[in-house]
This record gives sequence, structure tokens and C-alpha cells, in this order.
Amino acid sequence: MDGTVGVRFHEASPLTWCSSGDLDLGVGDYVVVRTDRGEQLGWVVLAPDQILAAEPEGPRRVIERLATEDDVTAWREARERAREDISRAQAVAAREDPRVRVANVVYNLAGTRAHVTFSASERIEHRWLRDECADLLDAEVTVEQVGDRERARSLGDVGVCGLALCCKSWQTTFPNVSMRLAREQDLPPNPTKISGVCGRLLCCLSFEVEEYRELRGTLPKVGKRLTTPAGRARVIQVGTLKQTVRLRMDETNEVVEMSAEELASQYGTAVRPEELDATVEERVRQQDRDRRDNLVATLEPVAEPSGERQGRPVEGSQQPAQEGGEDRPKRRRRGRRGGRRRRGRGGGQGSGGTGGSGGA
Repeated sequence: MDGTVGVRFHEASPLTWCSSGDLDLGVGDYVVVRTDRGEQLGWVVLAPDQILAAEPEGPRRVIERLATEDDVTAWREARERAREDISRAQAVAAREDPRVRVANVVYNLAGTRAHVTFSASERIEHRWLRDECADLLDAEVTVEQVGDRERARSLGDVGVCGLALCCKSWQTTFPNVSMRLAREQDLPPNPTKISGVCGRLLCCLSFEVEEYRELRGTLPKVGKRLTTPAGRARVIQVGTLKQTVRLRMDETNEVVEMSAEELASQYGTAVRPEELDATVEERVRQQDRDRRDNLVATLEPVAEPSGERQGRPVEGSQQPAQEGGEDRPKRRRRGRRGGRRRRGRGGGQGSGGTGGSGGA
């Protein structure tokens, strides 16, 4: 946007949008800006041609002029004065309320106004601190209570990693950090080991959590119960960086380690969640058992079609031979040679013989 630049008054502080007016400003130029606390010296970090937004959010300050050498010298002297006054203000505050910990003192360019910030374990009334600091610093004082992270940004220098604090060097806002982010990255749930110099959880826990979620993918969580061809098992460890999963078998108590790729290829087929087996597959198996128990008779398969069995005679029964089939051999009936004799001739011979013998 034409005539609008981004200015910072402190390292890693939020951007302040300012109107440059007729000044031709570039990145790195020191400028003097008129604010509610008087004139402040800052430096340009975004030039007008680098602002892509249609309209920057927030109020716009007015740039008075380009900073001169005298302005830069006065600004450095005010910073040195503020470093010394922090310890003096802390000594005054400790006498009144030991819970108060002075975080920072910031003077305007003229040194007539001072902004004092402090932190405490709970919300307290700080009107007395304003009056004490006004007498001590000989300036018009405004007091503001901030959190522990803001105090670490003002006073801290090096983090637990050995590098400069992110919030003091480049981080402009504080992310939301919880123990859930530590668990997703397989870190020990011990706040003393994953806390920064401010006493809060490390801000860097939120930097890589998305990569860990992508690496974890659809792998089962620790404690998940699975059914495998070898029996039921429980997930006891998931190595996100190594891409491995460890299972403990229920029957043998044996620990089995599988690669994430191998488990992912079998997940849902050979390896299934126990809930799927209990809710879906067990119901189907129960339906099959009920259907089997409710059958009236059990059908058995036959070796031959029913048509061939009907044409074959049953053993022990006499059935006529089928037409066109092979005839059975007939038993020849033996009769008298010459046929049956006539009853008259046979009777005459018989009677004559008898009578002749009888007549004799």
C-alpha cells in the first residue's frame, strides 16, 4: 500500500503500521514515530512495496521524520538508563510486595515518560508501584502487569538449547502450548524437562508438531488393542521418528516390533482393532451360529444325480426289465415229449392192460 510501512520499536516486537507521508523509506531506515507515550525511535522492516494486504489491520501511527544521529544517541542512552533502573525498581517493589517481579522499563526518546512492566503469580493492584516508580525514576510512569513469557522476553538472553530466545530474536507472538503437544512428540510428560527459562512449556513444542502428526499418520495409539493372526495384542510403544510399532501378545506376553509400513499395509485386514472384531465381526458370527441352530434338517451332498438313482433297482426287489434294455436269460420250461396224451387213448391202454390181466 502506498505510504504505509511496518515499523518495530523493539526486537521481535509486533509490527506497528505507520504512515510515511512524503518520506521515501526503505527497509532498515531509522524513523521517529509519534505515539501515546511521546516520540519513539524505531526502524522500518517492511517497505511500502512489500505490503501485499489490501488494508493493514490496527491503527496507523504517523512518522515524524527520519532519525538523526542525535536521535540514535539519545535512544541508546535511554536503553542504558532503563537497564540500570530495572534493578532499582525491583528493589522498591520487593519491599512492598515480594510477589512483584519487574520485567522491563522503557523510556521515550526524550526520557520524560517511562513504561514499567512486571509479572506476578496472581493479579494484584499496582497503583502503589506507579507512585513509587514515579518518584524513583523522576518521570511520568505507566505500569502494566504481564505474564512470565513477556518477562523472559525482556530479560532473557539464552534458552535451554543454548541459542538466543526465540521470543527475543524473531518470534513476535506466543503460541498456545499444552502437554498434549508433548505427548504427540513422544516427550516425557515432565514439565521440569520441557519448560523454558520463563517456567512455562517450551514454545518450540508447537514448531514440529504438524510434522509428527504427519509421520504418525493412521498408526494406532499406545494402549490400543488389536487382533492379529497370532492372537490379541496391545500397542505398548509407537516410534514416530523410527516408524516402528511394538505389540505385546496377550497369550505369550511376547513383544513384537513391526515397521509402520508393514502394519499399515495389514491394518484393517490381517490386523484389526479389537473394537471392530467385537462390534461387527462377532455379530456376523453370532448370526451364522443362530442360522445353523435353527435349521430343521441338515442337507448332505450326494455323489450321483437323483435321476440315475431312480432308474437303478433296489436290492431285494423284483422289477421288470426296461424296454430296450438287455433281456434277462429265460429259464427253459421242460415239458413232456410229444405233448399231453389224450385222455381216451391213455385210458384205454391203461384199462385194457388192466382188464387183460384181470381177464386172464
